[in-house]
Amino acid sequence: MNTFSVDESGNILRYLDLYAGEEPLLFIHGLGCASSSDYPPVVASDAYFKGRSLLIDLMGAGFSDKPADGKFASDDQAAVLSRFIAQQGFARVNLFGHSAGAFIALKLAQRLTAQVRAVILCEPGLTDYGVTMLSNITAQSEEQFVTEGFSAFLAQLKAQGTNDAWLGPFSVASPYAIYQWAQSALQDNAENWLDDLANLKATKGVILSENATSDEIAKFEEAGCAVELVANAEHMIAYDNPDGLALAISKFID
Repeated sequence: MNTFSVDESGNILRYLDLYAGEEPLLFIHGLGCASSSDYPPVVASDAYFKGRSLLIDLMGAGFSDKPADGKFASDDQAAVLSRFIAQQGFARVNLFGHSAGAFIALKLAQRLTAQVRAVILCEPGLTDYGVTMLSNITAQSEEQFVTEGFSAFLAQLKAQGTNDAWLGPFSVASPYAIYQWAQSALQDNAENWLDDLANLKATKGVILSENATSDEIAKFEEAGCAVELVANAEHMIAYDNPDGLALAISKFID
């Protein structure tokens, strides 16, 4: 596990740096997830292109630090990643963003227009389920969610019995991070983020479940994206079909 100090207080962003190469692919996970738990099966797949890959746990998630006074909105997360890329000295990078992590990937690409070669978005944006879930979180105050709502939500996920993989990284996430990112993700989703995607000059790819409708596919093609569909998967493609996701990513990078 590698480290990057994000501020003068010594708070640490942690990430896995795998394979070799000068032009890395940065994995930006979705809300309540962690790249260190979501993507090892993907990058280990025989279908993966085996280029340099940085599996980043965003601040407040996974193995990264979780300061109670941290700032965890999508703009704040993009700012941290921008500083990280600058310090690493990468001349060119590729970005991968899943679900609400797609908003962070877009904001980062807008900050680094000269450095970003390709942007790959996996199931980007919020589903109707996601909007409802995040709206329920943000209907509380931040203090209410931190003291009561977070533990209640974990109990709800466990009772549903269909979220075991997601429950792991969610349970170790900062409730402050979950709440603040939920607020910003709802705002990002309500704005014209597809216009931002269309205006990007980078190579653009979108990876969707094979259950995607023709209208969903068309809106991304109209934004200038190539679209790959992954079989036997729903929204959490990395969990459902890591080999299929690995192949889709490799097609865009190669």
